[in-house]
Amino acid sequence: MKIRPIHALCITLAALILLGCSLTVNVPTVDTTVTRVFEISEPIPANTNMSNVEIEMGAGRLAITPGAENLVEGTVNYNVTEWTPSLSQISNGVLISQEHTANVGIPDDTVINDWDLKLGQTPIDLKISAGAYEGTIDLSGLSITNLEVNDGASKASIRFDSLNSVQMQRLTYSTGASQVELIGLANANVSDVTFDSGAGSYTLDFTGELQQDMDVHIASGMSDTRIVVPENTHVIVEITGGLSNVNPSGTWTINGSTYTAGSGSPVIHIYVEMAMGNLTLEQK
Repeated sequence: MKIRPIHALCITLAALILLGCSLTVNVPTVDTTVTRVFEISEPIPANTNMSNVEIEMGAGRLAITPGAENLVEGTVNYNVTEWTPSLSQISNGVLISQEHTANVGIPDDTVINDWDLKLGQTPIDLKISAGAYEGTIDLSGLSITNLEVNDGASKASIRFDSLNSVQMQRLTYSTGASQVELIGLANANVSDVTFDSGAGSYTLDFTGELQQDMDVHIASGMSDTRIVVPENTHVIVEITGGLSNVNPSGTWTINGSTYTAGSGSPVIHIYVEMAMGNLTLEQK
């Protein structure tokens, strides 16, 4: 039977919806060898008030926690020869990178590319560029001055369980079809947040100690996006892009496509641009 293009498209969309927007594709394979360990212990640069840490990795697992005595410490365990990491000096900091990282998806138990890093307490501009990766990033209580994350298909969590020790200028996250959680964003102590995503499942949790007004810009494809705000915080959510499937829970005042909760200052002002999908607004 010949399937017309429009019917094929409908079947494909229905399958994606039934699978929760998951997608499995054939990806390149790589040759593995014995597991090797790349050690990292980079001191804080002298004569600077702010340091740069840049991470460029391919498919793998990334864990970042506080607790380093230096600028950055840790290990990379890998078993693909072409993925040997390198460490190079950049302005006021360090670049840790891999080359020749083919897109193999998040590695299983056969392919190993595990990054386990700790950051120190000095003020840090942190930039993460990754392929398909699984990330557990805990920045609680650190001094992050800027945060930029760019990744492909990922499963990642970034946490601020305690207050960022300095005022962060900007937090940007750009991702493909992923599952991402940003937890404790009020503790990030940031005034400008940009979150840009494709299809996927996303949670932006603004709990914590809000120190200042925050502008948040969210642009997403067909996704399930959940916004969590503290019950007593003044929040304004403005929605554009034609999205009609909005699910508010808690005490919200609704005026057209604008949802308001709480009063006073500081204020979290969230701009959401979505054409399709589901948006949940939750007070906590």
